[in-house]
Amino acid sequence: MRNLINFASIGLLAVALTACGKPKNTDTTTPDGGGNGTGGGAADVAGGANPAAATVEAKADFEKAVKAYLAAKSDGKLSGDECEKASGEFARVYKAHGIQMAISQFNAGVVWEECGQADKAEPIYSGLISSAPKFDLAYNNLGVIFWKKGQDSKALDMFKRGVEANKLSARAARNNVAGLMRNQYITNTDVTVFTEAEKSIQGVLALDSSNQAAYENLTRLYYDRGHLKDKSYLVLADLVATQGVRVLKADNKESSDIYNIKGLLLLEKDNQVDALKTFKEAVRVEPNHIEANLNIGFISIRFRDYATAEGAFQTALKSGAQQKNIEVWLALGVAQRGLKKYKEAEESYVKASKLNASDPRPWFNLGVLYQDHMSTQDGVDMKKGEELIAVAKKHYGKFKETAAGNKAYETRKLEADDRIATIDQTFEFNKISVELEKKAAEMAKIEKEQQEAERKRLLELEKAAMEEDSAPPAAAAAPPAAAPAK
Repeated sequence: MRNLINFASIGLLAVALTACGKPKNTDTTTPDGGGNGTGGGAADVAGGANPAAATVEAKADFEKAVKAYLAAKSDGKLSGDECEKASGEFARVYKAHGIQMAISQFNAGVVWEECGQADKAEPIYSGLISSAPKFDLAYNNLGVIFWKKGQDSKALDMFKRGVEANKLSARAARNNVAGLMRNQYITNTDVTVFTEAEKSIQGVLALDSSNQAAYENLTRLYYDRGHLKDKSYLVLADLVATQGVRVLKADNKESSDIYNIKGLLLLEKDNQVDALKTFKEAVRVEPNHIEANLNIGFISIRFRDYATAEGAFQTALKSGAQQKNIEVWLALGVAQRGLKKYKEAEESYVKASKLNASDPRPWFNLGVLYQDHMSTQDGVDMKKGEELIAVAKKHYGKFKETAAGNKAYETRKLEADDRIATIDQTFEFNKISVELEKKAAEMAKIEKEQQEAERKRLLELEKAAMEEDSAPPAAAAAPPAAAPAK
């Protein structure tokens, strides 16, 4: 699940202001912090920073800045020069009209964030907090920047100050308070922290009963408590998820996060088939949803659907955070191995080994890859096969070395020993086989020579017999002389 609310949308803020040409209720909720997760309501800001109360001239200048921004982004992105120009236009409007156009200065910061330069947005938000202390969106986005830096305590302080600055709204800040408290809860299961997170979300729903982010956060909070500690909260999580889907559907909206949690709830019931279908619904709504893709990948491996698993993991790895997740690289290697993409599988395992040198699993998987798969391919002769299993043996040795002293891998270490023994037996068997083949070849040669000699002897005997049969008969001997007469 995404940990933070997206930044306020310039387009939505523009709509809010251009709609102010006619008298408008000051409790407008556009943008509302729900749906697509944008910031809190721009028109709910107190202390003179309410754009709905701005002068006609200020609104006109702001509208020009918005149109310039939209024109620059007509090709779908902002270049370096366009970023500076668009941010500068919003800053110019603020400079010309002051606090009534705090929203314009805020957008100057949003532009820099959209361009990936949060370092330039941070001082803009900090300045707004000083000049327009009731402008809650500045606290929210500054808190998000701290959150991204891993400075959770500073982020939480900003979000809470945002709530205090605008108690009648500040939905984005309230949701982010809940998000951070939820993160704390899953690490310590402190009921006090859970209660504060729950209260913050309920505060958002009290202000906006169709707030998408609030439904997502509350569903996840209840799921976490049910999964970690109290199973009865799984029922509550399911009820909130069902209600959220119904409410959002009425507004023609869907939530990938809620679908993802519904899938997790199905996994709690060991219903992997329906869970997989639900996770796929999540990625239908948001194709790059990280957690849903991970869940699809892991379930697909169990079903031996390696192609689906590979695609899901590759999508998840588009996230910088997942690039550092050893579990994803190991699972991707398994999927690629199942697809007989052995080179790619090896690369995935090697990347996993570099992420955590103390984790022995990549080495075991590399051993299996070389022993059970690469060495048994068609066309691999004995010599090549021995080269491959020799590599496998080295990997098993590295696995045992890395796993030494770790009781969690006792069974795998025994298996590694068995596999090494099998490899050694293979070498011995191959050696004996070669010797036997050599002796067999020698015997075959001797036998062939004997057969050839025997054939030659028989031919010679046959030739001699034929020569004897074809010789002319010898002349008859003269009869003996007759005895003299007496």
